[in-house]
Amino acid sequence: MTPVTTRTPIFYTRLKKIVGITVCRLILILACLGVLFPLLWIASASITSRASLFTSSLIPKSFSMLHYQRLLKDTDFILWLRNSAIVCLGGSFLALIFTVPMAYAFSRFRFWGKRYGLLILILIQILPSTATIVAIYKIMQWIGLLNHFSGLMLVYGGTTIPFNAWLMRGYFESIPRDIEESAYIDGATKWISFIKVALPLALPMVVVVFIFNLITFYNDYLLASIILSGKQNYTVALGMRFFDQPYATNWGMFSAASILACLPIAMVFYSAQRYLVTGLISGAIRG
Repeated sequence: MTPVTTRTPIFYTRLKKIVGITVCRLILILACLGVLFPLLWIASASITSRASLFTSSLIPKSFSMLHYQRLLKDTDFILWLRNSAIVCLGGSFLALIFTVPMAYAFSRFRFWGKRYGLLILILIQILPSTATIVAIYKIMQWIGLLNHFSGLMLVYGGTTIPFNAWLMRGYFESIPRDIEESAYIDGATKWISFIKVALPLALPMVVVVFIFNLITFYNDYLLASIILSGKQNYTVALGMRFFDQPYATNWGMFSAASILACLPIAMVFYSAQRYLVTGLISGAIRG
């Protein structure tokens, strides 16, 4: 009876561990299914011959590429992709130009207002975007950038400054100052030290901020809708509204457009995944 008694606690411990791992895996599997189910349904609706989204099934009974052919032939979807690429890439680079030097200054320099500067910016960021629509529209109208890509890029670059500067400042704070002080001893100026020492070390976080901005701008509808007008200037988010008619919605073409619209971001995310993971992990460990 003694061997059974001594092994019982170990047995129950292993059983609890196995049950816990199994439950966690089941929860994760269910969560993945819940996330992937709408995407699979949209993908199925895009390759079925039926026009209704609600009468289609997860496994299409009839396979057809008609919706993709009509999307590329009868709409300006390629033009919308090009417009989105111009606006999103331009806005993302502009946001980095604003954010990275600002974050470095808050991290390394001493000046009046430094203590509360980023705090004020974060408080401004808390304001909902709907509260600033009228102000943004009036400013763009005043400077003559309504219905211009440059105006939307300027809005994108400006509205993301607070959060991006906060992220970049935390990463710059994690970089040892001794490295830059060694550059000062060798005769480097503060600008050279920033360009050739601090910025290369902060490249993973720069990529993270760039990708986050790119995804945010690509999915934006509200700001783009008040700055841009006309089908020739539509981005993908605005162009998707084209399929919503007053009395009906072309769900087949809408599904095809949704699938194709996901591909550019998926490709960018996959190609920069290594930098994204490195930046997030390094920022978490150092922070």
